[in-house]
Amino acid sequence: MYRNLILALSAMLLPVVACAQGCNERIGELMNGSRWFELEREMRNVAVRDSLDPMLCGMAESLTDHYFNRPDSACVSLGRLLEDYGLEMGDNNKLSMVVLLGMNMARAGHYGVAADYLQSLADHLAANGVDSTETAGYYTLVNQYREFAAVGNILKPLHKAGEYRVPMTIDNDMHMAAKNGRDAHFAAISGSINGIAGNFVFDTGAGVNVISGRDTKKYGLRRLNCTIDMLGVGGLQKGVYAIADTLRLGGMVWQNVPFLVVDIATGDAVADSIGAMLEPVIGLPVMLSMGEVQMDFKNKEFVVPAKPSVNPLGHCNMMRTDSEGLGVRIADEGGGPLYMHFDTGGYYTSMFGTWYDKHSAAVEAAGTPDSIRTAGVGGVSVTLGYRVPRMKFMLGNEWVELDSVQVSTGIDKRTGEKETSGFSAGSGQDGAMGLDMLECFDRVIINFKDMFMVGIAPRKEEL
Repeated sequence: MYRNLILALSAMLLPVVACAQGCNERIGELMNGSRWFELEREMRNVAVRDSLDPMLCGMAESLTDHYFNRPDSACVSLGRLLEDYGLEMGDNNKLSMVVLLGMNMARAGHYGVAADYLQSLADHLAANGVDSTETAGYYTLVNQYREFAAVGNILKPLHKAGEYRVPMTIDNDMHMAAKNGRDAHFAAISGSINGIAGNFVFDTGAGVNVISGRDTKKYGLRRLNCTIDMLGVGGLQKGVYAIADTLRLGGMVWQNVPFLVVDIATGDAVADSIGAMLEPVIGLPVMLSMGEVQMDFKNKEFVVPAKPSVNPLGHCNMMRTDSEGLGVRIADEGGGPLYMHFDTGGYYTSMFGTWYDKHSAAVEAAGTPDSIRTAGVGGVSVTLGYRVPRMKFMLGNEWVELDSVQVSTGIDKRTGEKETSGFSAGSGQDGAMGLDMLECFDRVIINFKDMFMVGIAPRKEEL
């Protein structure tokens, strides 16, 4: 739902040094094609790892650590790679790995070290004539990390380890205001910010926790001198970070929780009036701290288990994307892979224009023409599309069938031109997986330790 404007590091990677045959060639192709799920599977094979060129193996190991949420391991593997092969991998690849190392230092909670590291990089680039537009993103991260380091104890858990259960409530106010019907809603979680009770949106599509300017005052957050650009549905919008002294969700409590203060400005009066109804958003940072969240739709509760679940897949089907969101690999009815943005902040599962381009004939034969209106950070997008009455997907090891899926053509209704900017354009993903797919199960396990998501007991009855 929300997206930090962070340098798309995978796009910076130049073709890896020409490989020998076999495993080297295969791994090189996967990295050059940003095929991270396939890379992660290959790197689980000891025989593959042992047969790789050492530098190529180091790069593959570093990238899988980064994309599959192993920041401590990423700091080690990236540091070793840069020390051993920094002169051999080429300037652009080296720059990518240096930035990844700085980001993973921050992910591991070492904000001061990360700030110093990226400050040194940005200053070096500036001294060597790199344009300020190219270094601005690094300095933005430096400022953010310094502000977080000054606060200290960012997102520190104050609760003991153990199992926690928090009631799940349904919030459909925004969807009703948008006339999407009663079947569209948010999964909400109750709690308090700075001791003030509230109801919060549980949004896997939010790479940051988000709060409005109005609620920043209501809950008494402390604003930092730290702004960041966000790329959303219609373009860019700036937000400023603020700190909640405490966040409580059921029996879980965290200290010094960052929220990005954003008043969604689309320029559309109706969309902005609806957006103003949005409650504070609990995003990826808090979820990562939980380690695992089970969305129990049968009993209407969120469950954080005392012990993380064992991965039944034997591989990862969830990753952290370059935009600090979550990507999930599912399968279509023919068993082919689909790469989806995971967004419980959006109710309906939908397919992007890039997917439509490959399946236009089937969509036009089965679907009903429809206008798809999406409002969010930066503006409102209205694209031509279709509503397909039935699509079948596999999540983990289970099949689900949705009776209605929106498919965007990616063509702007007002201009007739293909969209080239915004959230879905050029995202490298096939679509967005919404809450409706998850509600096809009694329970869904979202594990951030081993980066997998599975559905348990497909539901037979309608919710």
